Formats: sequence, structure tokens, C-alpha cells
Amino acid sequence: MKQDDPGSHALCALSAARMAPRRVMCAGPALVVWVGADDRPAVLDDRCPHGDARLSAGYVVGGRIVCPYHMWAFGPGGHADVPGGGQHGMQCMARAYRCWVSGGQVWTALEPYWPDPGAATRV
Repeated sequence: MKQDDPGSHALCALSAARMAPRRVMCAGPALVVWVGADDRPAVLDDRCPHGDARLSAGYVVGGRIVCPYHMWAFGPGGHADVPGGGQHGMQCMARAYRCWVSGGQVWTALEPYWPDPGAATRV
């Protein structure tokens, strides 16, 4: 996908997302951008579906972004791992967006990868 595709938005420099999670406002929604263990960017809504905290205030461990409130970790697909083990899968997912790198920038199209987590049960 290229940056000139309809509906695509530049979010931030890839180098900035490598340093720390970035909060980015994009056509309305607040998003968090970070770089995972495989050096590929990831984009989620900047809101923990469990505790409503900003994921961008968290940190990255093992390619997953960790919520600063209850330490839930979310992978690039939005699935949650909870402290003490276990996954909550579809029951508590952060909305994930497809993203790519072009010209040193992280880009997205505001089309979620996964179903709306608001339709899932809040834990």
C-alpha cells in the first residue's frame, strides 16, 4: 500500500515510534503507534478497553504495548494478555488498524483489522 492511496494517513516517523509509543490524533480517533519486536509498526486505538487508560502512556515489552493502569499487554492485532497469564481474546480487544511504512513514515487507513471491541464484553 502506498501513501497516495485514498483514505491513508501519515501518523509519525518510524524512528519516533521506535523510541517510545506515540499518541497520534488521526481524523478524529486517538491512536497509539509503536514498533514491535520484529521492527514492524503497530497501530491501535489509544484506549485500553479494560481500564480506559491511554496505551500511549505505557511501554513496549516483547513487541506488545503494556497499559500503564493494570499492566495488560496488547499485541499488534489488539488481543490482550493479562498479568498472571491468560488471554481474553475477543472479550477484551483493542481496535487494531492495518499500517505500513513508506518514506520513513508510519501510515494507516482507518479501517479496523478486527471487529469493533465496543461490541465485546468489557471486563
